[in-house]
Amino acid sequence: ALISRLIILGGMALSDVLIPDNNPGDDVLRFDMRLGGDGGVGGGRSDGECRRCFCVEGHACDKRWYNKASKGNREQSTRHNPGSKECVSSELSDDFPSTSPPAFLDNFYALILAPNTKWDGARFLSLAVDPAARMPPKTSKKPKERIAGLIFADSEQAHAFFPLFPLCIRYVALLLVQFVPTLLLPSSFEGVVALAALLINTICFTVAAVSIYDVTSSLLRRSIEDLKQPEIERASFLVAALFCFNPASVFFTASYSESMFAALTFGGHALAARGLIAVPIIPWTLATYARSNGTFSSIWILLIGCGKAISQVLYVGSSSANADIPISRKIRRLARIIIPTIIWYAALALIIALPVFYHEKRGYEFHCLESRTELSLPNDHRPVWCSDAEGPHKFSLYGYVQRKYWNVGFLHYYELKQIPNFLLALPVLSLGTIAAVCWIGTSWSHYMSVLHVKKKGAPKKYFVQLFDWALFAFNESASSEVGIIDDTEEVQEGDTPSVKVERALSAPYMLAHYAVLAGFCFVGATIAHVQISTRLICSSCPALYWFLASLCFAGGNNMVWRMKMYLIIFNFLGIVLHPNFLPWT
Repeated sequence: ALISRLIILGGMALSDVLIPDNNPGDDVLRFDMRLGGDGGVGGGRSDGECRRCFCVEGHACDKRWYNKASKGNREQSTRHNPGSKECVSSELSDDFPSTSPPAFLDNFYALILAPNTKWDGARFLSLAVDPAARMPPKTSKKPKERIAGLIFADSEQAHAFFPLFPLCIRYVALLLVQFVPTLLLPSSFEGVVALAALLINTICFTVAAVSIYDVTSSLLRRSIEDLKQPEIERASFLVAALFCFNPASVFFTASYSESMFAALTFGGHALAARGLIAVPIIPWTLATYARSNGTFSSIWILLIGCGKAISQVLYVGSSSANADIPISRKIRRLARIIIPTIIWYAALALIIALPVFYHEKRGYEFHCLESRTELSLPNDHRPVWCSDAEGPHKFSLYGYVQRKYWNVGFLHYYELKQIPNFLLALPVLSLGTIAAVCWIGTSWSHYMSVLHVKKKGAPKKYFVQLFDWALFAFNESASSEVGIIDDTEEVQEGDTPSVKVERALSAPYMLAHYAVLAGFCFVGATIAHVQISTRLICSSCPALYWFLASLCFAGGNNMVWRMKMYLIIFNFLGIVLHPNFLPWT
């Protein structure tokens, strides 16, 4: 994992140096680290004095402003003037560096950190640097025309980026300032923030790689009892290697939240694979506070819960001990078993989704209410959507912002000018879709083989047969929660270890994993900006890597060579396009 990060980081730095930046437009946020010769601020200082300015007024390193904002008074916590660049380092010399690092070290930081500050990375870093970036500006003297437009643009757009990642960057940066010698840090707080983001992503990426290795080995160990440890380790290593060099690898190094999200999501699945179904709620809830698509873990939990409930129904209905029990008594017994199960899993799913509701509530409070009160602001102090949020109809500020500023919506992205972005997303969307279809085929074959073994014919009516298969698939998925997974029908005498691993990585009990993968493919292809599909799926779905690994086991050296070419090409595209403001976002 660390080697892959060094390769990607070095490639991004080299690309940023050799290829001139494309102009992405004035509406794309830039992040100025103020390193090297550009490290100064205004105020009439000489160049030498400016270069030594570490902290700018209003940033998270400015304790005078930060302490005022923490009191919660709206007048004090309103955003500082973004154009103000008054240096506060000299006045807080006891807390912040008073001397600059060597010039060569500052230039080195500028070289390796600059590629990580492009596109959405600039937004995450800006949110980390400026504690009030989510606050709307004071607008009492502004005309209504601007209230509906540009006045709230910055704070509304900030709402599209969930808080956990920038918060972690901010506090890690402050810890670096406190505990790392000044001469080893960048010469500006913005530079330290960019360094903190890189350190966090490197650690999180390593955790994600270890987690996907662990969840793979746990599932293989439980699903194939006679598989030897070296074969399990070989398969798990291949899955982890595919993740380390995944086609969206550049986003796991840049200042994006993908690494943190993958670490929390895959870590939760590693815990779930060990039968700890409630414990993963903690990392999955944190993942939702990092990215909105963390709510897909709620879907995973609900699918497992449905499988558990259906398994209980089938057991009670088929048990010979219950054959003579009256139907009314059976129903009461099922209700006592199933209702607590449904409530339990629904509660877990709701907990995972809670950060989304909290984030929506905070966005509404920032824009529409007086600070620390339930009183609404006057109409000339707040955006027009506050009235919609207070109305009887459901309103999502996150969805509103995505539609208003990025035209996100069902099929909104289907335009001729977006064909290049569709081509970039086509491989991962195709692989994800094929993976889901192959899982359906595997599950159906397993269903038919079980009917054959039990000498029970399939229902004659097609829709009844589909319903019966769906019940069977949910019943199989319940076995992935705890205990040894019964997949013996799929293992045939004489199967090689590679064949066993290939079948296990797309086995019928993985319904929830492949259903979530299919859901992400649908969202990426029809609702979200299609170019984010690669990083969206690669940071969220272990099933993608299991399917790729199963292709490698099934296809031999020829398939392995093709897989390597696919990963190399997309890693190269990411290294070339992303750091230079080209369309790989």
